[in-house]
Amino acid sequence: MSKPGIKPPEFLSRLTALRPVLSRNWLMKLLCLVLAFAVWQTVRENTSFEVVVADIPVTVTAGEGRAVLDRSTDAVSIRFRGSRDDIRFISSDQVEVKINMAEHADRLRQTIKFSPRYVKAPSRAHAVQFDPAEITVTIDREVERVLPVKVVLEGELPQGIQMEQNACQPASVKVRGAERLLRELEQVRTVPVSLDGRYNSFKTHAAVASAGQPWTVSPERVMAEVSLVERVATRRIENSHIRLLVTSDDTQAIKVRPEKVAVTLRGSPQRIAAVNAGDVYTYIDCTEMTEPANYEASVRADVPDGLQVEKIEPAAVQVNVKKM
Repeated sequence: MSKPGIKPPEFLSRLTALRPVLSRNWLMKLLCLVLAFAVWQTVRENTSFEVVVADIPVTVTAGEGRAVLDRSTDAVSIRFRGSRDDIRFISSDQVEVKINMAEHADRLRQTIKFSPRYVKAPSRAHAVQFDPAEITVTIDREVERVLPVKVVLEGELPQGIQMEQNACQPASVKVRGAERLLRELEQVRTVPVSLDGRYNSFKTHAAVASAGQPWTVSPERVMAEVSLVERVATRRIENSHIRLLVTSDDTQAIKVRPEKVAVTLRGSPQRIAAVNAGDVYTYIDCTEMTEPANYEASVRADVPDGLQVEKIEPAAVQVNVKKM
């Protein structure tokens, strides 16, 4: 039983008829075939390079009067394919994924597959694979609230300095976002402001930490005001013996009245607590007292670094110089 189609004799007859056509200019046809293969190979080699770019931020907009309440991911990894030059310099800060849900804003929960049409990249490389492959987004009615701003501080103040108070100007900002999200929000915070190396009160502009949050703020920056004060303590060292700073002349007899003084020190509580009476060196300079007489000399004191002499009692003493 014969099958439908071209019968073998008829097929052979047609093939025989094509033979002159195929053999005509065969050298030119072979050259074209070789060139076509070379072009295809070149195109294939130039578009077969791949790179995976991780942590690409995903931006989702919900349309007028709507806001994103929740989403299954904030970032996506994308495999790009293209020429060596196309993929050489691609990085996560150059690529972004933007999804606009305004067309289906009536659907409160949607699962959307990532595709190249959502990708914005600075090269001709093509997005061929996404991880995760899709994103689930929940949207809600958009509302606006006025919330207070809190300054976030980090780092350590120098020893002896303490913070008295901090505040923001303005003290509150307008926050727009999903109704159910803002209903539970009591305040917003600034990005961290460093206290390292701060000795005096200061003011600085600080951004409100809205980046990466499913809500926006206005204004986006506030003035953070931080008041600092010096934390000090005092301590009285009693009966500090007065030393004499004299020349090498051993023909003099020097007497001091009184022989001891009290020294009041000022400094940070930690340094004040650690100081000992032996750390305080009190003395008078007698190098100019060359003639026998009664003198009045100011008492001086050497104290450890980080401490100051607030008071010496008495501040001056009587010095009697005699010849031996």
